[in-house]
Amino acid sequence: PTYSLGALLLDPRDPARVIGRSREPVLQPEAEYERNGFFGGVVFTCGLVVDGDVVRIYYGAADGVTAVADVSLRGILAGLA
Repeated sequence: PTYSLGALLLDPRDPARVIGRSREPVLQPEAEYERNGFFGGVVFTCGLVVDGDVVRIYYGAADGVTAVADVSLRGILAGLA
């Protein structure tokens, strides 16, 4: 199986209420180090930092590597359903 990262936007006043959910993965295993390893085909978030329009996602890949990916916040928000 493949494990990817998605995005979820919750209501700040009622976090049980989902405002939006990504239609497509925000990050999915594509690079060699993400597809092959102890548990290949897996990416999982470790945390993130938002800096303007850049969302810097720190993530683990294939249970053997820690990496970082920069993603556009506008792109994430535009991809919510």
